[in-house]
Amino acid sequence: MDLSELIMHIQQLTPQLAFTCCVVNGSIMTLKEIEDMGYEEFCYRSRINIPLKLYKYFPDKEVFDKMGNKVNYSNIALKNNTVYMQEPRLFDDIYDSDINIDFYQYQKYRLMEYCRRCGLVIDDGKSTEEIGTELLKIIIKSIENNNDFSHIFSTEGASQIESLTNEIFKNKIIVGLENNKDIGQVVFKIMEQEYQDYVKELKNTFRISCFATTPFSQLMWGGAYANCHHGFCIEYTVLPNDKKYKDIFYSLFPMVYCKTRPNITKKLVSWKDRDKTEEYLWDIYFNGTLRKSIDWVFQNEWRLLMPFKKKNDNDYNVEFFPITKVYLGNRMERERRKEIMDFCNDSNIPYVGVMKNSDVYEMQECSLKCEECFKYKSSQN
Repeated sequence: MDLSELIMHIQQLTPQLAFTCCVVNGSIMTLKEIEDMGYEEFCYRSRINIPLKLYKYFPDKEVFDKMGNKVNYSNIALKNNTVYMQEPRLFDDIYDSDINIDFYQYQKYRLMEYCRRCGLVIDDGKSTEEIGTELLKIIIKSIENNNDFSHIFSTEGASQIESLTNEIFKNKIIVGLENNKDIGQVVFKIMEQEYQDYVKELKNTFRISCFATTPFSQLMWGGAYANCHHGFCIEYTVLPNDKKYKDIFYSLFPMVYCKTRPNITKKLVSWKDRDKTEEYLWDIYFNGTLRKSIDWVFQNEWRLLMPFKKKNDNDYNVEFFPITKVYLGNRMERERRKEIMDFCNDSNIPYVGVMKNSDVYEMQECSLKCEECFKYKSSQN
């Protein structure tokens, strides 16, 4: 069953099944199956099912860099055998890597957490307003008893991160009260800023590079990915046993395409000031970075996920598996086609043109060498 058939099959399922199923690497599974795997098993299955060939589509056009200079990043990727690790917020899918974390729930559970640190255990059944009131009472009482803010929290933080967060919280209250004497409003603004910062942190935990499993996707060729057939597609051969690519190999994962977005606000709040473990990583992977709408299932995407601490823009270009073929877009200009062909010949990289199939709406590999194609020859005149 190909991807188009899979999409039709998913659409024909009953609503209940449609909300519980997903597509992973071309296979229909239940979301519970994936969730129950956990991080280790999902990683293991990803390794044994990874395609031996991965493909990346490039628009092959010049854009302006931050300095205002024209740069063809596609050309750089081809010549340097590198892939760029992009920020998820710049992808075309507005949901990409966007973990569903509700502000009002965040506010409630975060206020409960601060109450706990003040030595006050709060019932989950209380409203956000009631929890906030209890926290304000204990903060105000601590200030009145000690004439300062240093004793708001009754115990040392459970971790270095928690202790630091406690200090930040106290300092923000002090600064906030300089401009607003209403401590309730000050705490609300702290919650609001914490939420915005946390959402940003979650979305930018990883940088991403995306790969397809076929060089003949008409939707990929026809859109921005390959500049409406004017660009090219690079084939990479995966080398599982080559130590040089060990980090790359173990950082590749298939996307989980589904219809539902889980709300894991309570769990994420509990993780906020703790050391990050594999369990946390799995939550970020399964519920964010590797989860996309079923609408994108045609891409059958694999992702390279890598955390980066930026030094300069070049740090986000990483060497990938060897380039073993280049597919030239059907509408690529002759002059540009020749430039890429010359580079491939000099680098001993096979290349081929991509053409329309005369029987079905699919792209296919051209049987002729580009140099022998009548279109290429006639454009020389």
